[in-house]
Amino acid sequence: LEELRSALKENPSLGPVIAGLPTILLREDSLDLAESVLDLAEEEENVKVETSAYAALMASLLKRRSFARVASVASKVPEEDLTPRMLSILASAAAQQGSLSEALQHLRRIPEPTKKEKSEGAGFQLAMAVAMQVLDLATKEKCLEHEEDGETGAVEELLRLQCTFEEKHLEQLLASQLKRSGPEGCRPLLEVASKSLGFSEEDGASILARLQNGRGGGTSSGGTEVQRCAAAIKAFAKDRNLASASKAFEKLRGSQGNHLTPLIYNCFLDACVQCGDLDRARAHFEEMKELKVLDTVGYNTLLKGFLSRGQTKEARDLVKEMNSQGLSANKVTYNELLHAAVMAKDRRSMWSIVEEMQAAGVQPNAVTCSIILKSLMGYTQVADLRRVSGLIENLEDSIDEVLFSSVVEACIRIEHLDVLTELMQRFRQKGSCVKLSAPTYGSMIKAYGQAGDAERVMELWAEMQEQGVKPTSITLGCLTEALVVNNKAEEAWELVREQMDREELRGSINTVIYSTVLKGFAVVKNLDKVFAVYDEMRTHKIACNTITYNTMLDACAKACAMSRASHLLEDMAKTCVEPDIITYSTIIKGYCLEGDVDRAFHVLEEMKKDGKFRPDEIMYNSILDGCAKQHRVEDSLKVLEEMKTSRISPSNYTLSILVKVLGHARRLGQAFELVESLSKQNNFRPNVQVYTCLVQACIHNRKLERAMSLHDTMVADVGCSVDDKFYAVLVRGCLQLRQPLKAVDVVRAAFQLPGCTLAHSARRDGRHVGLEMKTLEELASKLQGGSYEEQAAWEALATQLQQERKIQVVVSASANSWSNNGNSNNGGRRGNNSGYGNRNNRY
Repeated sequence: LEELRSALKENPSLGPVIAGLPTILLREDSLDLAESVLDLAEEEENVKVETSAYAALMASLLKRRSFARVASVASKVPEEDLTPRMLSILASAAAQQGSLSEALQHLRRIPEPTKKEKSEGAGFQLAMAVAMQVLDLATKEKCLEHEEDGETGAVEELLRLQCTFEEKHLEQLLASQLKRSGPEGCRPLLEVASKSLGFSEEDGASILARLQNGRGGGTSSGGTEVQRCAAAIKAFAKDRNLASASKAFEKLRGSQGNHLTPLIYNCFLDACVQCGDLDRARAHFEEMKELKVLDTVGYNTLLKGFLSRGQTKEARDLVKEMNSQGLSANKVTYNELLHAAVMAKDRRSMWSIVEEMQAAGVQPNAVTCSIILKSLMGYTQVADLRRVSGLIENLEDSIDEVLFSSVVEACIRIEHLDVLTELMQRFRQKGSCVKLSAPTYGSMIKAYGQAGDAERVMELWAEMQEQGVKPTSITLGCLTEALVVNNKAEEAWELVREQMDREELRGSINTVIYSTVLKGFAVVKNLDKVFAVYDEMRTHKIACNTITYNTMLDACAKACAMSRASHLLEDMAKTCVEPDIITYSTIIKGYCLEGDVDRAFHVLEEMKKDGKFRPDEIMYNSILDGCAKQHRVEDSLKVLEEMKTSRISPSNYTLSILVKVLGHARRLGQAFELVESLSKQNNFRPNVQVYTCLVQACIHNRKLERAMSLHDTMVADVGCSVDDKFYAVLVRGCLQLRQPLKAVDVVRAAFQLPGCTLAHSARRDGRHVGLEMKTLEELASKLQGGSYEEQAAWEALATQLQQERKIQVVVSASANSWSNNGNSNNGGRRGNNSGYGNRNNRY
């Protein structure tokens, strides 16, 4: 939790991710952690948890009979936001604690279904288990029809909520009341049953007579006692309290002897397994054998125990024993074995179990498919995904959203969204496509966005609207981000505006969503749109946080428009938004990019005086870069000394900047000394960018031999790999210093050609490094226009390039005119932090 809190503080945009954690934790039965995350969410303004998460936690706590915690969780939700489901959970908790008045108060707050809902059978349906709990308590307290204060009674409230009672329900209520108060105590319930619940007097009398004669339909007092005992054992097992579960079991056995049904024996066996007492489970299992109450459920329960301990052989032997006893392995049996194979990452056994299952005539179900889907990771073959999608299509039952969500997650993990698209299309063609929820659509939209498929993103959004699925703030956040990362900031902004125009969705648009739109315009340096979005946020009273302002300040910095940044800083102060280290770093970078290094130094000093933040390496590197552009050597060295004093370790990037400054100032020796001393003092090796800057410094100081020797030094360093940029700088340096024949030697080294006098270099995969075609053309042009020796050198080199590397250089007016007759690597390459910029095609 502390790590979550710290991460959220550093990156508030994690809010939506943390908001989804409670739901995931509840699926894993981690109630305490889920509740703690909800508490964390309450502390943070930018973490908005869906009400459904609170409802799910309340339901889980109710199952554990943690009634006080149910009420505690409900108190965290505003009363007007309590859903009918949450109110029914509160009513159940109150009824189980014997508080009829409180239970009825909660039921009265549940709205009555509308006429349309009644006619269509739609709307909220109160669970019969809750209705029975309330009605049983009302029977016990003789408050079936009204309370003492004149409020509506239990029967009236339950009928208002469209509860329909069947004969089995009346039988269960009568059995309970018969045990409590005898036949006379049942009379009020019989009267209400005939008057309000739709039963005739004869029906009630017949059920009561059966119960008195011990001929109840499975819900006699004895049966009720067994059910209560089973529920108690399950509750104790969840709390890992085997001693109390054992007492409950022995107490029931003492009252009913050895005439208990397999249900209660299996219940206690499961408790032994859940509590990790496998010896006790085995002893109980053997006792069940002797009493001849063993069934498939019992075998599956002990099987689960063996597998949880990794005892695969014992589990397999148990399955054989089960078959020898005439009990066939069922879906639960195979799913337990399958789960164990998945946990062991045994792919071969996993599919073997599926084949064994099908050969036995047991068809895989949704649980089977979910288990397999969880095993699919990034390294999984796509064939496995297609195989499990085939199982899903052939399921006997219709696919539900839980299973479909597992399919979505698996496709995302192994980066094969094409399989997901195909599966959805086939389901639609069959007319069996499940109606998905907003979170599931959000996951798919985010995944397709990251995959660069903006068209599919918009198709899913259109589908959501067609299906009438109301988007949450998280869904809209995923949609906005998916559009922005695909360079569609305009479309993202238009979408946000459309939602703001819809009253029911306006509340879902938050700071994070608007900040994402801002980021989209900031990336493309469209400053006017950045401020237009900002003005719109203020108009709609959408709060701006530190990330929002940092995004806008970064846009000002990159556009060299720091004059507009001052207004943002004033707004931050007015709205009490505290700047962070990124705010100061961005401002300093902006002034350095504009060339106002003195102003950057002033901001740095102001921040140090304030004392809230310490300068970091990024901040110092920004100032160093500004000094380098203005050739402020002494200021650069002062910044380095300040870094040392503040114990801020310089990096290779810091070193690259300092080498540029010193090289330009004709202080080459000091540049070399600095590279050696700083790398040793801070325990890092100079990288290819530092070596390239040293080469440039040597060329600037007309020290070509020293530049050439750097090549062999770098090749000898196993931790550093030469790249094409290094070779390009070295070739151009040779040409600049009128040494084209040395440039030929460099080209041979780059392509690993015969006749090279420099050290052998290659990529880590053994391939040659190569050079950009543009560099080769420049060299060809220089040599072809030079002396006879230079022309001959080019002809020899061109022949080698053609024969050894299948590269033909054509010198023309166009800088990139070339032909490629072989299998050369002409992939583009991204820029990096060295400031080299983008690179053209290379070999």
